Amino acid sequence: GNNALIESKTMQLDANGRYTFATLNKGQFHVTCKASHWLRSKKANVSLDSDNANVDFTLTNGDVDGDNVVTVFDYNLLSDAFDSTVGDSNWNVNADLDGDKSVSVFDYNILSNNFDVSGD
Repeated sequence: GNNALIESKTMQLDANGRYTFATLNKGQFHVTCKASHWLRSKKANVSLDSDNANVDFTLTNGDVDGDNVVTVFDYNLLSDAFDSTVGDSNWNVNADLDGDKSVSVFDYNILSNNFDVSGD
């Protein structure tokens, strides 16, 4: 019933895009997921009363500055990193929205498609 943080985990996805984690918490919880340059997503009232609770998330891309909303500030950071690749002085890994190790018009397209969207 409240949004107090009970537990936080940093996880790596497996080859199939899945994750697992152990918890001692049992009961109903809100579970959130956040990845770098993606908006946070929340699943409400997830039952964690078994050892194999499944929670699937779909995240929205475009949050370059990490404030959980896609705004003009994300455009500014992407513009600063435009036409850069890994190792360039203006490189920003969070502006590489498509993960191709360069910041290009494809990253602008992702940001534009999700402009003005907020995470949970």
